[in-house]
Amino acid sequence: MRSPRASVLCLCLVALGWLPELEAKPPDPPAQAPAPPQPFTAPLPPRESLPKSSATRLARLSPGQCKAELLKRGIKSKPAGRASPGVAAPLRLDGPLRGVRFVTPGKKSVYGILDCRLALALDQLGELLAQRGVAEVHVDNMYRPKAKLPGRRKPSQHSYGLAVDIYGFALTSGQKLEVEADWQGDLGTPPCGPDSRVTDPRDGAVTLRNLFCDVARSGLFHHLLTPSYDLAHKNHLHLDIKRDSHELLVK
Repeated sequence: MRSPRASVLCLCLVALGWLPELEAKPPDPPAQAPAPPQPFTAPLPPRESLPKSSATRLARLSPGQCKAELLKRGIKSKPAGRASPGVAAPLRLDGPLRGVRFVTPGKKSVYGILDCRLALALDQLGELLAQRGVAEVHVDNMYRPKAKLPGRRKPSQHSYGLAVDIYGFALTSGQKLEVEADWQGDLGTPPCGPDSRVTDPRDGAVTLRNLFCDVARSGLFHHLLTPSYDLAHKNHLHLDIKRDSHELLVK
């Protein structure tokens, strides 16, 4: 312990300029608060939660009922232009939906055909996406004749024109979102909810994940599959509606 006399001596030497003034230690920087959780980490509705959802209502419409609602909404469509076995009310989109342009395979491609009921679901999807700054949806396919579920003989909803595979989005800001590059999620991990993770939280990855999980919560579709589900979906998001289904399945 320094004696009182030594302390006085040090102070005198500092005052005379013979000893440098002792600098005070700078305070520690304040601890940064953890970043708030992203919207995609919010819980999803229970799996059996869609008995009164839009997806369930639309999937149950008859061809006549669907066409009447299509006209009521003013959705522009045109004939499929080719045989579409398995599709109850086949057509092609012929204009934007709620201001969002759905870029689909060309007029000669079978993959650009969809059922009237899916057109109504995409119309409501367009409204949701427009509110989140989406200008375009890039579609790989909708109708795939005789498509089967992976590893099974059971028909996929693609075989009825009731499913859409989306590989990207263009935002009104000019930003492009590509599912294969921007998904950034490990196989087998939940796409949405508290246990969901983005492996590389770049801006595009977080934007895409939040967008997808908003769609998953909307009740517009029964089954939503992502690159986190399996390698067959590594480059697209699968969305479908299914007649007599009450199930929300997000993988």
